[in-house]
Amino acid sequence: MSVLLVAAGLFYTNQANREQQRLAVQQQQLAVQQQVADRFARAVDQLGQEGAGKLSIRLGGIYSLQRLMRDSPADEPSIIEVLCAFIRNHAPAPRPAKTNRPSPPPNASPGDVRAAFVVLAHRPSPDDRANSRLDLPDTWLSLPHANLGDAHLSFTDLSFANLTSAHLSDADLSFANLTGAHLSDADLRGADLGIAQLRGADLRGAHLSDVNLRGADLRRADLRGAYLTGAYLRGANLDGANLTGAHLRFADLSDTDLSGASLHDADLRDARRDETTRLPGDVPTPSG
Repeated sequence: MSVLLVAAGLFYTNQANREQQRLAVQQQQLAVQQQVADRFARAVDQLGQEGAGKLSIRLGGIYSLQRLMRDSPADEPSIIEVLCAFIRNHAPAPRPAKTNRPSPPPNASPGDVRAAFVVLAHRPSPDDRANSRLDLPDTWLSLPHANLGDAHLSFTDLSFANLTSAHLSDADLSFANLTGAHLSDADLRGADLGIAQLRGADLRGAHLSDVNLRGADLRRADLRGAYLTGAYLRGANLDGANLTGAHLRFADLSDTDLSGASLHDADLRDARRDETTRLPGDVPTPSG
């Protein structure tokens, strides 16, 4: 009988200990959640501080949200939404419509807008469905010399943005809207621009070596002096594009429409093509 009582006592003691441990873990989780909520609220409050004199406070809020995205993956979608809203509010596209804005923004975007965009472009989990796209329609960004290497900007609306001399090597810009964007002298080496909209974009002197431009819309794009060595242009539309002096050596021009492009002094040596490559009538066929 005494053995049974001892066993029962040990059982109930063990159960009580387990319950205490469970409650302790639960309390710890609640404390962490409360800490995250407090950090989020403080950062959003900092982000809402208006005025030029509060720039450093807003920057602090942006970088706090960046750290929070890494510490709390579950809150990443909400943080992305907050930062996108901040950019939309502080860098709105002017009226009338964007199609009437051939020039870049007259001034560089403010430092807080720039910081928010860079943070979003390097968000921790861009491949998660909830985090894959940035909701930035009707914005007008000016980010010359921005450090956006390895950025995740697939499907992002960057139409008419000023990205002159920006560092975008190995960036994912697939399906991005870069209509009328200013990308002269930008470093885009190794970037993915598959199916991107680049109609009327300024790409003078841009570094596009080994870039994926499959199916990209480059109609009327200015590519004078651009470096397209080894670029993959299969299926791209370059009707009306200016490729004067462009470097296209080893580029893949299979199924590429260049019939309406200007290729004066372009280097087409060793460019790959097939029977679907369409070149202007006055341009000799590149060696295959």
